[in-house]
Amino acid sequence: MIYGKIQDLEKMVLEEKIQAGLAFLKEHDFSKDSLGVHEIDENSFFVVIEYETKEKEKCFWESHKTNLDLHYIIEGKEKIAIEHIDRLVMMEPYNTEKDAIIFDGEIESTIAMNPEDVMICFPEDGHMTGIALNNVSKVRKIVLKLKV
Repeated sequence: MIYGKIQDLEKMVLEEKIQAGLAFLKEHDFSKDSLGVHEIDENSFFVVIEYETKEKEKCFWESHKTNLDLHYIIEGKEKIAIEHIDRLVMMEPYNTEKDAIIFDGEIESTIAMNPEDVMICFPEDGHMTGIALNNVSKVRKIVLKLKV
């Protein structure tokens, strides 16, 4: 997992495809994109998502095998819990159609996500999104998916 402001992350020495993904997030005008999935090329796509944050008990853990997730907050605030999948219990096996494994487990670490924050989740990073940060917030975010 890598976390930070987009302008700081782009200064790091990261894999070329992650750097390209960060550049895309910074340069693309998402205000023109509707909710849902938008294909970029055969190796990447992004999803525009809007939701209200909620209590952690109503959220779930997941990880992915095929894609890296770059969570980019446009509006609102949320907490994202993060944990290595070895410390979580698999509840639903890998679903190839959704590229998702669903887990259960305790929350030990969370990151507060604010506008322009980016969190990069690798396949071994279990993550739980949509957790209310202090109070309920409407979140608009982009999840950029890059093939591993």
